[in-house]
Amino acid sequence: MSTSPDKPVRHSRRLALWVAGGALVVLGGAYGAGYAMAGDNTPRNAAVAGVPIGGLSAEQASAKLEAELGPRLSRPLTITAGEHSMQTSAAEVGLGIDYPATVAASGAGRSWNPVSILTVLTGGRDQQPVVTRDQAKLAAAVAGLAEKADTKPVDAGLSVKDTAIVRTAGKPGVTVQQPQTADALAEGFVAGTQVSAVVAQTEPEITTVEADQVASTVGAPALASPITVKTGSSGSFELTPKMIAAALSFAPADGTLKAALDADALTKAAAKEIKGLGLKQPRDADITIAKGKPKIIPSVDGIGIDSAVLATSALGVLEQPAGRSVTVEATVQKAKFSTEDAKKLGVKQVTGSFTTYYPGSAYRVNNIGKAARLINGTFLKPGETFSMNQTLGKRTAAAGWMRGGGIANGKIDPNIYGGGISQATTTTFNAIFFAGLEDIYHKPHSLYFSRYPVGREATLDWVMVDMKFRNDSPYGVVLQAWTTGKVGQTGSVTVRGWSTKRYTVKASTPVRSNYRGPAATQYDPSPGCVPQSAMSGFDVRFKRLFYQGKKLVKSEPFFWRYNSLTPVVCGKKPGS
Repeated sequence: MSTSPDKPVRHSRRLALWVAGGALVVLGGAYGAGYAMAGDNTPRNAAVAGVPIGGLSAEQASAKLEAELGPRLSRPLTITAGEHSMQTSAAEVGLGIDYPATVAASGAGRSWNPVSILTVLTGGRDQQPVVTRDQAKLAAAVAGLAEKADTKPVDAGLSVKDTAIVRTAGKPGVTVQQPQTADALAEGFVAGTQVSAVVAQTEPEITTVEADQVASTVGAPALASPITVKTGSSGSFELTPKMIAAALSFAPADGTLKAALDADALTKAAAKEIKGLGLKQPRDADITIAKGKPKIIPSVDGIGIDSAVLATSALGVLEQPAGRSVTVEATVQKAKFSTEDAKKLGVKQVTGSFTTYYPGSAYRVNNIGKAARLINGTFLKPGETFSMNQTLGKRTAAAGWMRGGGIANGKIDPNIYGGGISQATTTTFNAIFFAGLEDIYHKPHSLYFSRYPVGREATLDWVMVDMKFRNDSPYGVVLQAWTTGKVGQTGSVTVRGWSTKRYTVKASTPVRSNYRGPAATQYDPSPGCVPQSAMSGFDVRFKRLFYQGKKLVKSEPFFWRYNSLTPVVCGKKPGS
């Protein structure tokens, strides 16, 4: 009996197929089990911005992220750019979080991909959330920060204090890089409450190093020693370091700092030395009032040192060591304000005049008379400003002022140096009022005195209260002032303004209102008591009216509030 040789082979093949099939069934079962176990969960070790979400369903993970990351959208957020900062929140600048997309990005979601299944079961990592942007709001917020934070570079500088060179450090400019800053906000708000803007710096054209170099090579030698100025046959004089310092400055030019000498300042600083040369100085023309009419005092040319030549010559040797000298010949110097200039200013007629009267006490006669003499002859060119304090100077005994009555702290004080000069101030104010000149500043008295036009008057106090007006005309203005009377007689002070008449000026009738009576009488038994009468307070309004011919061309309103004055009786209160 014979046996077929292929039977063992067929048996082996069937066995192999059964084994392979069994393995596939086992693997398929395991694969299916893995798929079932993974489901739509997040990876085992998944986290977002430090918030663990591993093993949660997508819905659970989204809810957890919203609960824990959501508050980070509304918490205070500080964005810093250089020296500036902005307080806001992520939500306010248009940032948000897409929670489902964030969970999906972590690896959650059903998938037959074995890698995905394996990742869910064994993998995962901490990652950043998916951030949404409202581009318009975000761009606007960053632009707002840039508007405040962007700065231009500041050049280093040099200045002169006394005889020392003072250096000011340069400062780079800052420019917020807006697209990059928007990215930094989107990436940084989840992790913390501080985000630094992305900025670019621009160095100044003149750096601190450059300024230091100029200070050492130019500034230091400039003030190290005097400069001898030779004037030929007229002799010589020295420009001391202090004189040079008074005129020295440094200005940016061609990427560095260039020294300059102010010609007028240098000549003024050396005025005493130049005068010592004995040169005939030029004299400007002047306009005064003589025998009741304007008179031009002619200008006179002279011999002197040309300011510009002096400054240019000194500048040329600033960097040289000790032993410096220059030659500046004395030349003919024209007056800065010539006779012809004076003639063109049209000082020809009275444009405003006013007179007030006062009791003939000794201090009034002295003080008002002195004030009138100082005011008289004042000449203002177009655009110049008159200051009563500057004209009269500080009121002291040494300057010739007497003690007299005035207002201090709302009360009458009989011991004020220069008492009574408000009379001259008020008279001057009214003269320029009717001349149509510009009122810069004046202050009426706090109490009303009937010898003055109501509301249209001006007091004076050294430093604190001035009376100023500006010559806003194209013509010259000359003030003429004088007094009449003597001690024991009623005196008067008159001030006139001479120029070319532009307007006829009138004052409207003053309107009083809001009357206020004084407080109850006070009794003062002290030895230093100063009695005072009761005075009522009130408001007053009026206008300055400017006419050209019969036409009203403009008006200017005025208002003042006078205080009341409490009566004071020296002695004890009756019945006390």
